Amino acid sequence: MNLNSRQKLILEKLLHKYEGSKTYKGENFVRQTFSIAPTDVYPKYNDDFEDVNSIEDFEKELKNLESENLISTESRNQHVVKISANTTDDYWPKVRNILGVKERKLQQQEELNFFRSFLSKNSVIVDFCKTQISRIEADKKAAYPLEESANIINLLDYILSDHPEILERELSIEVLHDSKKWEKIYRTKVCKILQESGIFHEIIDGLEETKEIYDTILENLNVYKNPSYIYFKGSAKIKFTDGRILDVMQNKALALPSTEVSDIDEIDILNKTVMTIENLTSFNRVRGTDVFFLYLSGYHNSIKQVLLKKIFDQNQSKNILYYHFGDIDPDGFYILENLRKKTEIDFKPYCMDVKSLKKYRNYTKSFESNDIKKAESLIAVGKYVDIATYMLNNKIKLEQEIISWMSSDVDV
Repeated sequence: MNLNSRQKLILEKLLHKYEGSKTYKGENFVRQTFSIAPTDVYPKYNDDFEDVNSIEDFEKELKNLESENLISTESRNQHVVKISANTTDDYWPKVRNILGVKERKLQQQEELNFFRSFLSKNSVIVDFCKTQISRIEADKKAAYPLEESANIINLLDYILSDHPEILERELSIEVLHDSKKWEKIYRTKVCKILQESGIFHEIIDGLEETKEIYDTILENLNVYKNPSYIYFKGSAKIKFTDGRILDVMQNKALALPSTEVSDIDEIDILNKTVMTIENLTSFNRVRGTDVFFLYLSGYHNSIKQVLLKKIFDQNQSKNILYYHFGDIDPDGFYILENLRKKTEIDFKPYCMDVKSLKKYRNYTKSFESNDIKKAESLIAVGKYVDIATYMLNNKIKLEQEIISWMSSDVDV
């Protein structure tokens, strides 16, 4: 039976009404009829200015469905006012067969079985599946069709696993077997799930643009739009597993592809201090006679964490001092705490104090609501209490670029 899209839509809407009814659920003891208005499928049907030929085409479509005993219509003044489903015993199976859909109860059970099969996966997937299960048990549709849900779960499973650096198009090919599906269909959906999981609250708190939030989450999970690089400068000798040796010269910045970090066999730091820098402008500006600088780019990712741990482990005998130079704002201290926690290295703040804030007060910015909450949280847990209290009392903060511009020579 060849039906056009509007004729199929009529049957879909009637089926939807039936499968959402008490009759279908076995809760109704009164005979029900299932009807829709013509405007449910043809919104301009009652429009006085609608093309007469278009209206005639629609009415012919209805007559065709009536001739197949798929609907009945009720008219008033030669105008259709109601479209109703037939009520024979074989009607609904026949409609499902025409539409190529399964019975709702059977489909719901298949979906429940599917989502329940992933309840031993990581917490993000488990939460996603539990949410879909709750929706289905409440007689609502899952958030996505089953095929999309399966792809979302596979993407989450890969992204949250311990995997090497991967570019987004490579991820799309690896999981979806198509280089463009990730960007076109799944990126926003997966990133929204990751954002709402709460796992990345610390690193995205304060970010306002959705793109920046999603990019930050993915980079934290070693997924990039383009190849990533680690920027550093100072005195060091890096030996790779294949025997190559890279001599890093003082104040001559170099960029190393993130994929090369795993190939570093030895990294010999020839400076007395290692300093991470939060922002690129400050990294480019600062200089030091005995400092090895590494650009952090806000919250560090797993690759930089590996490099910093390798630096620390291989240079412990030298009593190197570790500093972090970031913005003098609550976010800056959250970044510092994240760095200390993830690397287990005792990074101390550089120029992130009351003295610097007072010195450059003319360049400070006013607090925002999330700054107040974060400053109060720092004080509550006894972290950086002096500077956090000063910032909170004066409702001011300072970007590190001012300090690196005014005083580019690092003295520690």
